Amino acid sequence: MELPLSAGPLIDIGQLQDSGVDGILIPEGFRIRRVAISGLTADTSLPLPSLGIINYPWHIFPDGGAVFDLDDGGWIYVSNSEIAPGGGVGVLKFNSESQITDSYQILRGTRRNCAGGPTPWQTWLSCEEVTDGKVFECDPLGTPDTAQELPALGIFNHEAVAVDMKTRTLYLTEDAGDGRLYRFRSSGMATSINGRQGLDMQNGVLEVLEIEGFEAGGYQEDIAQARTVKRVTWVPVISPERAQSRVRSEIQDATGQAAPGTIFRGGEGIWLQELAPSEQVAVEGAPNPLRAVIYFACKGDNRVYALDIDNDLIEVVFDNEQLMAPDIPFDDVDNLTVSPMNDIIVAEDGEAMRLMVMNPNGPSKILLQIPGGGSELTGPAFTSSGKFLYFSNQRGSALGPGIPGLGTTYELEIPDQYLAAN
Repeated sequence: MELPLSAGPLIDIGQLQDSGVDGILIPEGFRIRRVAISGLTADTSLPLPSLGIINYPWHIFPDGGAVFDLDDGGWIYVSNSEIAPGGGVGVLKFNSESQITDSYQILRGTRRNCAGGPTPWQTWLSCEEVTDGKVFECDPLGTPDTAQELPALGIFNHEAVAVDMKTRTLYLTEDAGDGRLYRFRSSGMATSINGRQGLDMQNGVLEVLEIEGFEAGGYQEDIAQARTVKRVTWVPVISPERAQSRVRSEIQDATGQAAPGTIFRGGEGIWLQELAPSEQVAVEGAPNPLRAVIYFACKGDNRVYALDIDNDLIEVVFDNEQLMAPDIPFDDVDNLTVSPMNDIIVAEDGEAMRLMVMNPNGPSKILLQIPGGGSELTGPAFTSSGKFLYFSNQRGSALGPGIPGLGTTYELEIPDQYLAAN
């Protein structure tokens, strides 16, 4: 049995070719441009951004990101800074013609802000990737002073967050070799920092996922077994107000038993795919149609999981045996996003430096590659039209492939033929 998942239209892309920009390889008909370089401000009329155009110099080591619509037809791209100390979140503001009109900071004074996730009420949740890390809510139109700390979402090596409004639940990954997948069940609704109604993220229950047969520190070593759909349950986190790596160690030392939760090795990007009523199909042996899927990546074993929220079912839907030949294996799956057309995009750390179009339970394709390695592809996020995809070469330089730098952020323009769902 497999979950009834499918790929979006980008699975039909052709071979990659040189884009003419920083050695980046993209499919025919696509276009790419730089929109920001760390330490400089963005002026897209010049080959390189020039100083003094916009107040906020782009941050160092750009990581996770998301796009938010504006009322005037423009949009905002938010991006984390994965440095410590410092961290924080920066913003690029675009008008409806995709021209940059402003850049500024919406969070500062935090540590190693890795990934995070957008909320349906139009705020950004930024995660600290440190042992005692927390999540911070930021207003894309706000200032660092409006950001809010959210300790109820757990104290651990946070990576990314996804929100399901129907069940009033947040899902969170932990970047640790013995990490868990968490969910936070909110107690209800509350007024957010941007004045809109959102979930109460200060009050609720924090839980960890357990796969049937792999509870309390269990791990699915056998990849064939991991590809088989299994049932999951959720159990309360022990001492959620404390750093979870320390709590797990104390439990192990005191009892000889592992703490609750199935192990997910190096949890990375996570994203919610919510299907329209016309797209929802029956799930074999389950009471509910497939309404919402949580995809999340684990770099420790290069797997991507799919979690059927309403039926409590999980399976591995990508591993390194599911690339198109002759593609080399993925080296640390990382950030993940889903386009408005249901394209599942997975970023890669390491030497090959690729963005993958994932085909759940089938052969996937490469959307983009930056030769040279030694960095990470981070922050993939689509505009609501699906026309533009933003991402960063976290430690790359616009001086050329393989040249160390502090980070460069790009915009990939998607041809219209890929903007309609299959």
